Amino acid sequence: VSQSSGYFELQLIAVENVNGELWDGECCDGTRNSQDQRCVRDECDTYFKVCLKEYQSEVTTTGQCTFGSGSTDVLGGNIFSFKTAKNNPSKTSDVGKIIIPFHFAWP
Repeated sequence: VSQSSGYFELQLIAVENVNGELWDGECCDGTRNSQDQRCVRDECDTYFKVCLKEYQSEVTTTGQCTFGSGSTDVLGGNIFSFKTAKNNPSKTSDVGKIIIPFHFAWP
């Protein structure tokens, strides 16, 4: 039996949810403004969930995360960025990083 391990890493750089909508198109909070159709109350409480599965020709959000899962706490509202250093615009904050370790055995 052979053992191996590693990790999957996802680094979020920026988020823009201009209309303040959930994944299904509904407003995070409140209702829509009748003039511009933007959601009116509060900003979204934005967080992320990642689920690693085998290849699917049609992606589903249900079922087991075969290779692992990870999530963040609430990271911000409707628009935010993880770029941190003014003198180094390519540097990003670790706050927007999701790391999912994995361990496999092959017979």
